[in-house]
Amino acid sequence: METIIKKLFILSIVFSLIFPQKVYNFTEEEVKSLFSSIKELERQDSLNIEIQSKLESQIKNYKLITFNDSLMIFQLENQLKLKDDLIREVTPKWYENKYLWFGYGASIIWLIK
Repeated sequence: METIIKKLFILSIVFSLIFPQKVYNFTEEEVKSLFSSIKELERQDSLNIEIQSKLESQIKNYKLITFNDSLMIFQLENQLKLKDDLIREVTPKWYENKYLWFGYGASIIWLIK
């Protein structure tokens, strides 16, 4: 496969040298306008490259921010779970009801009489 590609490439080079393309003659004004156009395009290209690099850095920053946000969300969910466990631990059980203890005390006093 590579030999076919190499042969085609060599043939295209040979044919381009044997049958040259049409030669254009430009005036000085046309050359200046082309030169200024090329300069403007190079400037725009450099600006586009700069914008692209800034956008890539923004994307990297956004990825870091989203990673940090996901870590914060995970820690907040963990904190909520721990608080729920603490609330469950601190809430009085059914046998710690003050009215129940009052009833126990009153029944003991009533039984002793």
